[in-house]
Amino acid sequence: MYVHTDFPYGPAIDANDADSAREWWGPADESWVRANIITDARGSAIGSDGTSETLTGGADRALLAALRAAADVVVLGGATVRAEPQSVPRDRPVVIVSRSANIPLSVIERAQAGITVLHHRSADIPRGVVGVVLPRFTGTSILAALTKLGHHRIVVEGGVTLLRTMLQSQSITEWCQTISPHLSRHEGASIDFELDGNLTLSAHDAAGFRYTRKSLNGAPLARGN
Repeated sequence: MYVHTDFPYGPAIDANDADSAREWWGPADESWVRANIITDARGSAIGSDGTSETLTGGADRALLAALRAAADVVVLGGATVRAEPQSVPRDRPVVIVSRSANIPLSVIERAQAGITVLHHRSADIPRGVVGVVLPRFTGTSILAALTKLGHHRIVVEGGVTLLRTMLQSQSITEWCQTISPHLSRHEGASIDFELDGNLTLSAHDAAGFRYTRKSLNGAPLARGN
């Protein structure tokens, strides 16, 4: 499927062409922390089935694969991998942020490139994962742990709680959001914060999906504050 860039104007790219899709994401700097999330037009990150699965479509999956391919590691929250084990990539290193280190066996078996879990010191670490104790569950501590593990090109995919934590410490350098044409009937897990940053890209595909990116220059501004 082709993706048409509206701002700044550029040629359409075939998202299913891995090289074109990776180039679409832009220059691979030495280090970055990209947040990547899909929501409906009202900001819900959970579809009607209780996961993000029913929100996806269009070129979203192909662009996600290209973004993951450009990253050193994919970071997910524990609640997300328990609710959506299929969200864990098979071929990229994964870091899961989970106080309890409660990681389903299906996730451990799926993540063939390995899992590291950032957890509370009292957690029991399951077989098949590497455990790292976090002194505090803040964005600063998470990013410090990721850097110590040797990761410098990082994509954080959620859930919403993890993304909010990373934003509050100004640890996210780029916000990448797919806006699905499918409206969710599920309440909760909505993006309820605004981002203090600059729009760097807006695009769309023929299936009605929109793709936006913001370069973040400061902390998010919570609505109502």
